[in-house]
Amino acid sequence: MKTKNLFIALISMLFAFQACTTDDVSLTETGPGDGTNLYAIKDNAFGEYLKYLKVSGVYSQVSNESGNAVISYVIDTVESQGYTGEINLNKSNSSMTKLETAGLTTAKEKIKDLDGIQYFPGATSLILTSNELTSINLSKSVNLTLLNLNNNWIGSFDLSQNTKLKTLLYNASSSASAPENSKLIEIDLTHNVELDTISMTNHELESIDLSQNTKLRGVNFKGNSNTLYIPQEVYDRLNTATGLQPSKEPETPGEGDYYTIPDKAFGEFLHYRLKDQGIVAEENGAYKIDKTKAAAYTGELDLTKSKSAITELTEAGLETAETKLTDLSGIEYFTGITSLKLVSNQVTSLDITKLVNLTYLDLNANWIGSLDLTKNTKLEYLRYGASSSKDAPENSKLSNLDLTQNTALTTVLLSGHLLNDLDLSKNTKLTVIDLSKNPGVPFVVSSEVYDNVAAEGNKNTVIDSIKK
Repeated sequence: MKTKNLFIALISMLFAFQACTTDDVSLTETGPGDGTNLYAIKDNAFGEYLKYLKVSGVYSQVSNESGNAVISYVIDTVESQGYTGEINLNKSNSSMTKLETAGLTTAKEKIKDLDGIQYFPGATSLILTSNELTSINLSKSVNLTLLNLNNNWIGSFDLSQNTKLKTLLYNASSSASAPENSKLIEIDLTHNVELDTISMTNHELESIDLSQNTKLRGVNFKGNSNTLYIPQEVYDRLNTATGLQPSKEPETPGEGDYYTIPDKAFGEFLHYRLKDQGIVAEENGAYKIDKTKAAAYTGELDLTKSKSAITELTEAGLETAETKLTDLSGIEYFTGITSLKLVSNQVTSLDITKLVNLTYLDLNANWIGSLDLTKNTKLEYLRYGASSSKDAPENSKLSNLDLTQNTALTTVLLSGHLLNDLDLSKNTKLTVIDLSKNPGVPFVVSSEVYDNVAAEGNKNTVIDSIKK
């Protein structure tokens, strides 16, 4: 009997010991009792590191799976809003040794998923050195002044919302394990006007626009696959300009007053549409734009390749009548146009930042996965229903879009994309909306906008895609 009692006592002590050594913060004491504010962190290496750093609003929870205690991590999404410090998630060798000494079970695991960072909008510094992130969304991290992504695998990211950023460090990883597309080929820094330091070495950048970064003093673009040229006046205001070369004028793909169009279907279509204008000329089967005449043109460009349009072009004898447009290089010279229609083409990228006079834009049924409209402040009509084509590549739908600069918009038709969030708080003139078949439906709009849209009763509106 004594042996049996001793055994029971030992078992009780063991459970008591486990209860004391498991980080079992009571969520009912620190968060809402019903768990409505709790967000589960997908990557345990991320969650445990945040907990180790004592970042506000991060808690561990213990569940029992097949008799084993399993620890996971959650964010109290209300409490986390108040965090305003640094988040240093460095996973260099020395950092991992420190974490291992501290007893972290994920000490040697690289962070691969940063989902949850959106609930810390007050963070001012984010250090992610030596992890294995392939994507990152920092659109909610609007107070960041320092961002260090050194030695990660991120091939594309958007910093348009991080307007307070002063220091940006992202030197590409040299790891043999890095996947394809783990280096930058382009980046837009035109919104980050507070930047004073940039280091982005060993990427595959083809060009860089630093014209808006007037506070910039030190840069390092060493080891990029192309020589990066910037205007002489931008170069002259830098204290260090490693990896950059000055040019009196930014390089353009054309020569002199003409630009040769790389996409023959685009060139022939332009030539047909503008045949009476003398803007596009044909020479030995190639088409070139007169830059001066293109800039002076203030009409519309209708480059639709619908079935009826193809029939028209075929009857007109165009060799590329049935060929969809894929490359719109050269459109940037038409700075005066007010309307652009590209319906039913296969364009995957589009730079219309120079088309500042656009009021009408129709991109319906294309394959454009990222779109910058921040310079198109006169835009009133926007239609871009996602393509349903089985031939559409990955990343052919929008996952985010900034419309905060497009305050003149009255119509927004963006059905079938991958939008989870869409800020329409600045678009108070909207009367026609279709945001159907997006994962974020219904999107929140102001009462004023909702009432205007409902009262208008336009047939293109899908009223169920929004809510007050």
